[in-house]
Amino acid sequence: MKTLDKVRDLGSRARTRALSWVQAVTDIYALVLTAVVVWVTERPRLLAVIVAVGQTWNRCAATVMRVVRWSGWAVAAQVTARTVRAIRRWVWSRTRQPVLDAAGWVRHRAPALLWQGLRIVARHAPRVAWWVATRAGIGGWWVLSRTLRWCTAITDYADLVRQVRDDQRHGTAKRLRNEWTRTALVRSAVTLIVSAVTSVLAVKLAEKAGQGVVIAVVVAVFAAIGHVVRPAPILSAVPDLIEDGAGPEDPYPLADAHTRAEAADCVARALRAEGVALRMAGEAVRERWGWTVPVVLRKGTPAAIVGKAADLETTLDLPAGGVLATADRTRRARVVLRLAERDPFATLPPALRRAPGSVSIRDRLTVGGCIDGADLALSLLGVHGVVIGNSGAGKTGALRSIADALTACRDAVVWDLDPAGVGQAPLAPALGRIERTRAGIEDALADALAYAEVRPRLMPRLGMSGADWVVSPEHPAVVILVDEYSRMSDTAKASAVELLRVGRKARVSLILAASEATSDTLGDAIADTTALKILLPCRGTDVRLVFGQGRAAEGWRPDRLNPATADDPQDAGRAYVDALHHREPLLSKFRTVDDTEAATRAAERAPHRPQVDTATLAGARALRHPIPALGPGTGTSAGGTVVDVDRRTVADVLAVFGTDDRLWTTEVLARLSTMDDRYTGWTADRLSTVLRPLGVTPGQVWRDGRNRNGYTSAAIAAALHSGGGR
Repeated sequence: MKTLDKVRDLGSRARTRALSWVQAVTDIYALVLTAVVVWVTERPRLLAVIVAVGQTWNRCAATVMRVVRWSGWAVAAQVTARTVRAIRRWVWSRTRQPVLDAAGWVRHRAPALLWQGLRIVARHAPRVAWWVATRAGIGGWWVLSRTLRWCTAITDYADLVRQVRDDQRHGTAKRLRNEWTRTALVRSAVTLIVSAVTSVLAVKLAEKAGQGVVIAVVVAVFAAIGHVVRPAPILSAVPDLIEDGAGPEDPYPLADAHTRAEAADCVARALRAEGVALRMAGEAVRERWGWTVPVVLRKGTPAAIVGKAADLETTLDLPAGGVLATADRTRRARVVLRLAERDPFATLPPALRRAPGSVSIRDRLTVGGCIDGADLALSLLGVHGVVIGNSGAGKTGALRSIADALTACRDAVVWDLDPAGVGQAPLAPALGRIERTRAGIEDALADALAYAEVRPRLMPRLGMSGADWVVSPEHPAVVILVDEYSRMSDTAKASAVELLRVGRKARVSLILAASEATSDTLGDAIADTTALKILLPCRGTDVRLVFGQGRAAEGWRPDRLNPATADDPQDAGRAYVDALHHREPLLSKFRTVDDTEAATRAAERAPHRPQVDTATLAGARALRHPIPALGPGTGTSAGGTVVDVDRRTVADVLAVFGTDDRLWTTEVLARLSTMDDRYTGWTADRLSTVLRPLGVTPGQVWRDGRNRNGYTSAAIAAALHSGGGR
């Protein structure tokens, strides 16, 4: 118990002492703080400085927090990432070719050169080693012999002492022998000192660089001395090192070329081997699918290369169709060779996904890709076109790519005519008109021809200036796609030919597809008159008929393409396109749109499909149906009497109504005068005289709170159709 009490007493005293120490420290801290506050308070300037420092600190802290909490860090990170990617792409575009050259050399050339070097070393090493050893021995013996002669001074005194002794001058001989001995001793001592220093240096060098280095240096020095004191050409000692002179520049496969210089050399050798007079091969460019190599001819024409494309494929060991030659339009002697080791369109993406009404027919519409990496973008506003290809060439697919782009336009109506197949059936909901029968196709082309004839007369009333119809969503262009043109009737072909002549200014255009371009199949003056020419795999005759005489020699060679077979697409969908912005003979390929994707896109675009404007429809209807039961130029009066009918004037009258269903007579006359100068000065009586044979007379038209004489478009249209259709 006493021990426990002692422990408790000690703990109580320790606690009391600790509390007293804490109280003392607290009092001291309070005194110091009070003194500091009083000292600072008595000095206003110092207090202001402290306050300013505190405020600055608070502002800095607040700024740091705002920076940390800034919501734009994500955007800044994205911008920085895009900038870094752009810089990386720019740097790679500038360094890509040299880097790939270096990589190709390291991967393909360096191992072969290393192995060749090892073989040379292995073959010649024994003889070279023997040569070095013999020369080193000669050099070592020469150094040793010269050193011994110098140390013994035998060359300096031996002959002299012998001569003096022969002369019986013994005193002089003795003096010379003593001098000889002293000289030999001095020289020997010097030689020993130099040898010792050299040995020490050699040991130090051996410790740092290795004994092998020292031995190699000594051997090299002795071999050099031996070669000098007893020269002998190394090539005579090692005759196998003499290489034969380079033989003829034989060509080799392009697959063995791994750098730009090697590719250019490979092409130059191949062309010279084929007898082409070549001035030079330019700098090659590496592509994903092979190489692009420009060459310059010394004489002749580009046809010298184009005609040997098949032979060059064999010489360069390329796939069939792997050599594509393009003549430079700006330099007659320059030809660009594209050497495809792989499929150049293997990475071609499917057709672009376009939202309904997101593009205009005024735009260049991308429908495929070219071998040089550019897009195949076509201008189709008011452009007639022809698509030629054998069976299996991909004509329907090419038309579908074009139709897919056109149906996304907000200012174009697409018609699909096919007398022998299903045409563009998957895109049907987005098409303005579909005809598959002979009569339907004839009627559609007749309507299109009527559109082309009436639109120029409607332009002044619609406020269109210039010579061409101004397309818009309210007044769209009409593009008619015709597949299997050769299967159409003669009547339909005649309408198509006429439409090719008059449809451009009215923005009513035709794109015809056929299997051949002969006059019997396509018709006269069609293939070579359209602005858009697309040749898929076809015959050589078609190239001449469509592209023109001599174009094949410039590189337009779709006849070298192969159509699809039962189980192999081969070159289906590939084509040469001659159009605006595409005047070079570059191989292209149309992007594909499968049936499912086409149907999905058509369903999206159907609600937004533009319609032919009512003014065009009304004018075309008036042209096509002038009371056909009695023939053109006649009509039936109210009493049944056959009288003359001014068909063109009646059509113009109906056309000026446009979207209006009724007009006053004064308005009809005003619109007629703006449509055609021949209506200037017309009166109401003259207009009534023209319409009276149809049984149409002016009546009261209520508009804007007033009644005036006028006409209704329904009455005129009904009178035109009362005699039946044509």
